Amino acid sequence: MTSGNAYVPRSFRNTNEKRVWLASSFRVEFIKMGIEKAGSMNRLARELGYRSRIHPGWSIRQILVGEQPFPYERLLKMSDFVGYPIEDVLKFRTDPYHVTVQNTNEALRENGLWCYHIARMRLR
Repeated sequence: MTSGNAYVPRSFRNTNEKRVWLASSFRVEFIKMGIEKAGSMNRLARELGYRSRIHPGWSIRQILVGEQPFPYERLLKMSDFVGYPIEDVLKFRTDPYHVTVQNTNEALRENGLWCYHIARMRLR
């Protein structure tokens, strides 16, 4: 870049974006805290406003394994539910390209959620 301005990834430009990617190590630990408080992934999903009759926890699972980001409004609810200040949560924002199969699987193993181990990840 010749302009002298630092490159800022699009996902970091606006802190009020509708979708938030979190670093794998924090994301997995954060969701685990929510699951433990709620009692199950489905109950956590219902606390966050997911209403599927068949599998309300599917969206939480997708966020857990790095397939999709947190919707900002649901991240606010999650933050409030587990008692973790949103300002501290947002310190763990990351670019989606930093969410990899390797770091996600490592975080899942470290947090005892190895049953969600993923073999591969879709390209974004």
